[in-house]
Amino acid sequence: MLRHSLRVRLLLPVLALVLIVVAALTIALAMLQANRVRADAGQSIDDQTAALQSLFAVTHSVMLDRVKSSMRLLRHEAARIGSPSVGPQVQVDNRVVNGLVLGGTPQANNFALVDTVTSIAQGTATIFSRSGEDFVRIATNVKKDDGNRAVGTVLDPQGQAIAQIRKGQSFYGVVDILGNPYVTGYDPIFAGADTTRAIGIWYVGYKTDLQALTTVIEDSHVLESGFIAVFDGKGKLRFKSKTGAALGQGQVESIVTDLPQDWVVTKQEVPDWGFTLVTAYPKSDVDRLILKQSLWIGGIGLLVCALLLGLQWSLIQNRVLRPIQRLTAVAEELSIGKWNHTIAEADLKDEIGKLARAISRLSYSVRVAMEKLAKQR
Repeated sequence: MLRHSLRVRLLLPVLALVLIVVAALTIALAMLQANRVRADAGQSIDDQTAALQSLFAVTHSVMLDRVKSSMRLLRHEAARIGSPSVGPQVQVDNRVVNGLVLGGTPQANNFALVDTVTSIAQGTATIFSRSGEDFVRIATNVKKDDGNRAVGTVLDPQGQAIAQIRKGQSFYGVVDILGNPYVTGYDPIFAGADTTRAIGIWYVGYKTDLQALTTVIEDSHVLESGFIAVFDGKGKLRFKSKTGAALGQGQVESIVTDLPQDWVVTKQEVPDWGFTLVTAYPKSDVDRLILKQSLWIGGIGLLVCALLLGLQWSLIQNRVLRPIQRLTAVAEELSIGKWNHTIAEADLKDEIGKLARAISRLSYSVRVAMEKLAKQR
């Protein structure tokens, strides 16, 4: 039977050993590959976020230089008109507020100054007047969604800018103006020598031109189904990569907010912007990559195993089984009185050679004995 075959008995231990070695190597390589996949995913995220952070920083620096230049121009042009002071109450849009006068020229609903500045430096400019604890736009070329000037609107009472103005200090940075991010500058306006309570605010700003950032972020990807997204200071989704899973805005916001266990979510603050840079990917992406790599490794291991077994089979067949088969044939012929054999295996230096030489001696002894017996007859 097959299980009693010498070929099987010789191959089975080799097969078992090869399988154990291949399995151990496959598991070890799969574990190393899994760690490499995770490390590569982390490195890819680090590289992309570092590039985006750098792009944000450069954009902010360039735009902030423009803001400071525009602010100098606005204050220079205002000084040419005259010193600021509180004027009589006026109506701007649907609000009644304190007026603000430069020299003898009221600035409420007077857009000459702000338009002059932006015609030279572009961007946007505004004059705020203090009304109680609020600061109201009395002259501006910031536009509302309907295209009209945003006069009568109030500076965000919870924003960073107003907090600094109330301290008598300037603020330069990114703020949300009517739903859009602007790189801005706010300088307090004081009346005379009183520098403790601002009567208004000089403002200049540039709506952020983030087309380059938009393009980079949209083309970004994290593994197969992940995404990169940017949220502003109010938690509004501003940018999202288009690659990866086809997730809608609501799904992205849900993942970032709920932090599901089957997703890896990383958040970074974007300095000077108040934005949050988010990278996220499902753990299944890594699992699929690990499984794919493990199957490749396992397949290669099985191929190596098959090659080793084929080599072992060939060696056993040529070096063991075939000589034994020839020696078995000689022994069977001796058993029926045929002894004139040339046994080539007798020249071998291994155990089979010893067996061949023993059979050769036996054949010689049988031949001699039979010749003596024939002579006695």
